[in-house]
Amino acid sequence: MSDILNELDNELKQMEEKNLKTKKIEAKKVEKKSVNSVNKENNDNQLFQKYTSKFPETKFYLPTLRDGYTRYIPIGWNDETWAKNMGMIQYWDDIVLIDCWLQFASGNDMLWASYSIPDVSFLQKYKKNIKWFVITHAHLDHIWALKHVLPAVWMPTLYGTKLTIWIIKKWLEEAWLLDKASFVEVDADSTVPYKIGAFEIEFFRVNHSVPDSAGLYIKSPGWVTFLHTWDFKIDLTPRIDKPADLARIWSFGERGVTMLLSDSTGSPRKGHSMSEEDVWKALDEIVKNHRRWRLIVATFSSWISRVQQLIDSAERYWKTIFLSGRSMLENIAIAKQLGYIKMKPGIVKKMTPKNTEWIPPHNQIIITTGSQWEEFSALSRMAEWKHNAIEILKGDTIVFSSSVVPGNEKAVVTIINKLIKLGANVITKDDWEYHTWGHAFQDEQKMMIKLTKPKYLMPIYWDLYFRHIHKQTAMSIWMKQENILLIDNWQIVDFAPKTWNVFKSRIRVPLKNIIIDWYWLWIADSHVIKAREKMMNAWVLVVNIKVDKKTKAILWHLKIETRWLAHLDEVRAVHRMVIKKARESYENTIKDIPDIEEKDLLKIIKTDLEQMLLKRISREPMIIPMITQV
Repeated sequence: MSDILNELDNELKQMEEKNLKTKKIEAKKVEKKSVNSVNKENNDNQLFQKYTSKFPETKFYLPTLRDGYTRYIPIGWNDETWAKNMGMIQYWDDIVLIDCWLQFASGNDMLWASYSIPDVSFLQKYKKNIKWFVITHAHLDHIWALKHVLPAVWMPTLYGTKLTIWIIKKWLEEAWLLDKASFVEVDADSTVPYKIGAFEIEFFRVNHSVPDSAGLYIKSPGWVTFLHTWDFKIDLTPRIDKPADLARIWSFGERGVTMLLSDSTGSPRKGHSMSEEDVWKALDEIVKNHRRWRLIVATFSSWISRVQQLIDSAERYWKTIFLSGRSMLENIAIAKQLGYIKMKPGIVKKMTPKNTEWIPPHNQIIITTGSQWEEFSALSRMAEWKHNAIEILKGDTIVFSSSVVPGNEKAVVTIINKLIKLGANVITKDDWEYHTWGHAFQDEQKMMIKLTKPKYLMPIYWDLYFRHIHKQTAMSIWMKQENILLIDNWQIVDFAPKTWNVFKSRIRVPLKNIIIDWYWLWIADSHVIKAREKMMNAWVLVVNIKVDKKTKAILWHLKIETRWLAHLDEVRAVHRMVIKKARESYENTIKDIPDIEEKDLLKIIKTDLEQMLLKRISREPMIIPMITQV
């Protein structure tokens, strides 16, 4: 009996030891899992913080909105090229934001910065009032700045059509914001308004260069209504999209439109924009007749209908499509998943050396990004022979199926020159109609005004020149000059209830030009940008003075470095002049003020050198004096 008890006792001990060992292993797993989850959470938070830009603090508060009034403020899009498209509407305490873009760096106001974004500094005080963000279409010029602006205003819910929401999700996922965002997918064909805060908002179908684009009919409780076209054209035969819903737009006019906000991008162009169907006929003809080397078509990554047109032609003439450019691949993958792109298996491939190796060059159609010579785009890398899968060869035909964005003319000509030097045959929109504008021409602008019959018209987008032409177009049909509002960015416009009288406030929102430099947010007039501008325009001079730490006497010869200050035949004379003046300035100052602080001494040397160079050689370089104590 005792043996049995001893044996049972031993088994119990072994079981306890085994359980204890198991518990320790599980505890270590839990601990490791906990540590990993904490590390992952920390990494996610760091990546989230990378885009959670800290906007500058402002003491500005919006003026009190009178009872029953409805407010509209254009935060960005007027007087800008590739504008920071963003607007806001307010009724009582409810604020709805519309679209959110960035502006690519250009000119001397954003030297070497990555891009510029809308300034929402003043809106951070109203975070609790902003619960809704309405997005009209999937172009980057209406969604890209969301990764910076959304966290700054507490991640309001995003409303948009199916394709728009899916592409936004892709961008927010890359910015580690997707799990923090909320979405409402809307139907542009539905006549049921969405209750968004105090407003009733109806989305309606318009045509543009990306499918699923929508305009907005916004009704406030004060019986003030806005009809916002955003980017639009009227195409009765679009390639893969539905035609603009003209009957519905007319019905809005019957119900009453206080103010029509209408796209001015195509204002200088007379007549009616060309249909996508006509573009397809022109492209189909070139695909049909192309029998030597490769055909390369450069277009925007969001121009999904253009890709479908080329897929249809490739299937007809037994050719293969290759896609180049990250954004092109991602957008087409989303469009295919949602059913906007239809193709036979194997007709479209990613462009790699392995995929292109066994297909004859004349059977290859390469669709690429970079029609505006965007830095690091696929076509740009091809022109520089830096692409990992393709080199431009003599005999290749390159079609620019795009219009040149105003301001990009020089850049586009530069890339065309490079392609021609490599032996390519370049075809542009000027040679044949291989592209149609995505914005309304004058006849379409007139049609929109006649359908909606607004009391007020606000031409939007681009410079005053474009909006002024839009104003003249409106006056040519029946609109009164005093009812056409050429509003600048940041100007506050209030509308009275029922009477629809408009009040333009003298107070303007004091917004800054916000730039993103890598991941950091700055005001464009910061000392960094000013220094860069001076370096670009006025050259650089660095003077290094080595001195004895105790006696402060100069040791050895002064060393100087200059960039772009002097021409080759005058370098020695200028350098001698600078060395002599810097030595005199240092020694005289030390003699007069022995205990002077180094920062004040450097200021004196800098000022003396600036005055001397301006007087002697009429130049004002950026001067950086340094003192090294030995």
